Amino acid sequence: MNNRNEVTRVNIFGREYTIRGAGSPAYIAEIAHYVDMKMRQMTDNATMASTAKVAIFAALNIADELYQKREQAQEQEESLAGEVSHLTDRIEQVLSETVPGDQSIPDQSAAVQEPAAIQQKSTSDISG
Repeated sequence: MNNRNEVTRVNIFGREYTIRGAGSPAYIAEIAHYVDMKMRQMTDNATMASTAKVAIFAALNIADELYQKREQAQEQEESLAGEVSHLTDRIEQVLSETVPGDQSIPDQSAAVQEPAAIQQKSTSDISG
């Protein structure tokens, strides 16, 4: 069934609402519960004259949480970008040090040929 056609009944701050949304009914109910909890927290902290004021303060509280999470996510993103840049630089450095023909890597072919040359010389010394 298409989630857009789903209708979910929720209770927020003592009032029932019917919500049609793209999310699953469980997701919509979870969000509604969160809003209800935030509104109840507002009335725990202070007596408010109207439901509208409670809703506004709850909305401000939720918006504050959202902005703080966005800021944390941006800081993490910047930190990770710095780490990626550092690792990229390090990889490029290591790769540049191991380019074929670079003198920092011993020539394996010369090492393999050397024992054969020594062996031939030793054999000619013995027979001669």
